[in-house]
Amino acid sequence: MRVNSFSFSNTMLNSLGRNNTQLNKLMTQINEQKRVINPSDDPIASTQLAQIRREQASIGQYQRNIERLGHSLGQQETLVNSSSNQLLSMLDKLREANNSSNGAVDMAGYATELSAMKDMLVEQLNSRDESGRYLFAGTKTNQQPVVRDATTGEWTFAGNHESNSTPVANGVLMKSNTDLAGAFGADLKTLNQLESLLEKMSDPTVAPESYADEITAMIGQVQTTSDNVAAIFTELGGRQNNMTLLQEAHLDNKTINEEVAGGLEGLDMATAMLDLNRYMVSSQASYQVYNQVSSLSLFNLR
Repeated sequence: MRVNSFSFSNTMLNSLGRNNTQLNKLMTQINEQKRVINPSDDPIASTQLAQIRREQASIGQYQRNIERLGHSLGQQETLVNSSSNQLLSMLDKLREANNSSNGAVDMAGYATELSAMKDMLVEQLNSRDESGRYLFAGTKTNQQPVVRDATTGEWTFAGNHESNSTPVANGVLMKSNTDLAGAFGADLKTLNQLESLLEKMSDPTVAPESYADEITAMIGQVQTTSDNVAAIFTELGGRQNNMTLLQEAHLDNKTINEEVAGGLEGLDMATAMLDLNRYMVSSQASYQVYNQVSSLSLFNLR
């Protein structure tokens, strides 16, 4: 059968083109050290890789959430612990004051110290984060939670006792705020009861024995508040521990996904180099044949 030169040239050029395409593809794979560059390289592996990348992106977001939440809870934990210590100091001072040998001048001195402790507790309840959001206002983070009524002089809670949550794993939400004000009783009972007592203790004309029962009651109320705050501190520590475990789990899952992805798209360099050499030899041979055949002519025959 006779093959014209035009048909032969097209056939050879197509063959060379296919060979060069495979050669370029292989060189790209070697440069990136990946077997799967495009979905067409391995559709099944590409689908699995896409799923792994989605999982890795989700894990990354959970890790960032945990990092931010851990910082916030760390701040809250420090403040709750400080409040706990303040309440214990207040208990000690109230017990010292709860002594029949103390006169009006002594009680006024105790009132000054207790008032400073009370102001510190209010300051801690109104603590903010770096962004200016109130840490213990519930979900009303832009509202100062503990304020004093200008008319009645009573302390009121302007926040709420609701919770915010942050996703830290697939289907897992972690509470991101702390209801510290709730530890002080309904309508901030501890602060208002203390305010009423301090008013009497500060007045030198009021006999200490007239409010002795109130001091005893105040000791009980502060003890209850201290116990509540200690429970909050323990709960905060539990949340921190859970987040540490989740962070470790995310790191393990991320590592496993990386290993699986490496297995799916990884390139066997030894085999790839053998294939590269084969394609290069094949291309050179094809060019030589093409050049030799293209130079043939009837005028070369003698």
